Amino acid sequence: MSDRDRDIKSPLSEALVDRRPAAKAARETPVWEHAPAAPMRVPGGAPAGPQGPYRGRGPRGYARSPARIYEDLCDRLTENPFIDATDIEVTVAGTEVTLSGAVQDTIAMRQAQAIAEEIAGVSHVHNRLQLRESAECETTSGKTVNAALGTGEKP
Repeated sequence: MSDRDRDIKSPLSEALVDRRPAAKAARETPVWEHAPAAPMRVPGGAPAGPQGPYRGRGPRGYARSPARIYEDLCDRLTENPFIDATDIEVTVAGTEVTLSGAVQDTIAMRQAQAIAEEIAGVSHVHNRLQLRESAECETTSGKTVNAALGTGEKP
């Protein structure tokens, strides 16, 4: 930059010069650090966000259809990486859900019930799941989780 360029002062060049002391500029937090974080989505659950006092209260007489409850529950069971839902049978009668069939361990049994209870419109869950009895189930639930995450013991 030449001396002549330094001597020329325009309104634009004046606006671009930050005249704040360096200490004050260092103390200020950038605007982007104050932005709210995006809502986290929990597997098998609704996005985490503000929960007001009227959440879950629909119009008078509204009831979610059994078909929508069935689809939502089946989708969530399918998406859960720790439940083998191939032997789970889901039936919906009104607002009551029945889970029957077999799962690999008690953790999967409880998780399937918890997922069903979280579905909008479900009033009661009948958990008739049983533990699968086979030689394949000799692994513990901890080993199943480690295998899914790619951690744990190496063969």
